[in-house]
Amino acid sequence: MRELATYDGPGDPEALLADPRTLMLVAFDAERPVGLVLAHELPRRHGVPAKLFVYEADVAESHRRRGIASALLARLAELARERRIPAGFVLTEPDNGPANALYRSAGGATRAMNVLWDFEYGDG
Repeated sequence: MRELATYDGPGDPEALLADPRTLMLVAFDAERPVGLVLAHELPRRHGVPAKLFVYEADVAESHRRRGIASALLARLAELARERRIPAGFVLTEPDNGPANALYRSAGGATRAMNVLWDFEYGDG
């Protein structure tokens, strides 16, 4: 896990993984990590008490098309139910065929395209 938490970005990746609202599932081939799903529990003020935001799903190219991402998403769904999180969402590009096929096969449903606004808050 320490190896997966090491990256060149800002912030403290170990603190991210220590946050109980962060769910990171990793698939291994022997001792080598080959896939992951990273999600965040988002508390809400209105409606359902929380939603699950699937931030990232990735599988090493050498291990794709073996059901690894599907299995990770299935386990994530189990964890959401255990935590009583009734719904989740993921954002992806309309032309990302593999990602859209994965999310469709995992039971996801598309809805009308929303407008995404980005904000910059400094060098962070």
